[in-house]
Amino acid sequence: MKILHTSDLHLRTDTPERWEALELIVNKAKENSVDVLVICGDLFDSKEDAMKSYEKLRKIFSQASFQTLILPGNHDEKFYEDGLYLGNNVTIISSENNVFEFGDVKIIAIPFKKEYSSSKETIKIIHEANTYTSHTKPNILLFHGELIAPFYEPDDFGERGRYMPIDLNIFKSLNFQYILAGHFHTKLSILKASDKFFVYSGSPVSITKKERGKRKVNLLEVGKEPKELEIESFYYEEFEIRLSIFDDHNPINKFTEELKSFNIPPNCSPIFKITGHFDGAKHALSESELNYKLQTLAKNFNTKSEVEFLAKDLGRLSNNPIFEKILEKVRKINDEELNEEDKRQLIEIFINAMI
Repeated sequence: MKILHTSDLHLRTDTPERWEALELIVNKAKENSVDVLVICGDLFDSKEDAMKSYEKLRKIFSQASFQTLILPGNHDEKFYEDGLYLGNNVTIISSENNVFEFGDVKIIAIPFKKEYSSSKETIKIIHEANTYTSHTKPNILLFHGELIAPFYEPDDFGERGRYMPIDLNIFKSLNFQYILAGHFHTKLSILKASDKFFVYSGSPVSITKKERGKRKVNLLEVGKEPKELEIESFYYEEFEIRLSIFDDHNPINKFTEELKSFNIPPNCSPIFKITGHFDGAKHALSESELNYKLQTLAKNFNTKSEVEFLAKDLGRLSNNPIFEKILEKVRKINDEELNEEDKRQLIEIFINAMI
């Protein structure tokens, strides 16, 4: 059995790129002959957006031979209560309709509910879901909530705060071989605990600038490890350009030269992250002036581009005798003792100490 897993599209009437991402996902499901497409929450950004545009889903799913399961998330929880029709092969998961059997696979789902938002209530409802599992078939849990783990930051999720929070260790004692989840936006994330997999699909289209990099969906062939599939949806990509106070080139010229090396695809919105330091006195440029010029150059290069300006003007240090002595000593260190990157970091420490 093949399942295509995604979540967090946050469809709105004014975001055509998100609707295009949904069509790409449906086409990817067809190409891979999946049996089921699961959307683990926040298909719509709000109930209001859903009411204005849900008819479009019927057309998108009308030619699909596979089944689609839609799990309510914290953004669109209330929309599905009205019992609206989304297509013949589309099932909205509710508390009363959350156990499904597809051949040799059992799928159990937990629709998002605000009353489950505490950790205590979430654990209770997950243990209840575990009572429906089979001891002769693989079991899959669909979930929309926040996994508590040290490697996830609050900004990685749709919102700050706790939305059905759960610890990964809870799943180790349960009878689910796969947990397919939504609510985590940043990227597709596959965690393995013993012989179980917890998978966040990530948003399949950049919703905000924090979702950077090509977007993906999860293709699961039951009995095997989850597999990442790239889709050609809209995304933000970060390109770092590092300035150095020791560069002979004008920072504007350096930026212009760097731009020539980038091949930006049409579905990408580039974010040029400008880091490091420059000698404003030497080049007669303040931080504001340089930022303005780089913003203009970036827009001329690509109308969708943005500049994230983090560089500092250290012109006042360039003639500081103490700094010149430090720089001279660092430069004399043998490359075998300290490589160029380590030298750069050492100089950065001195710069930050002196400014």
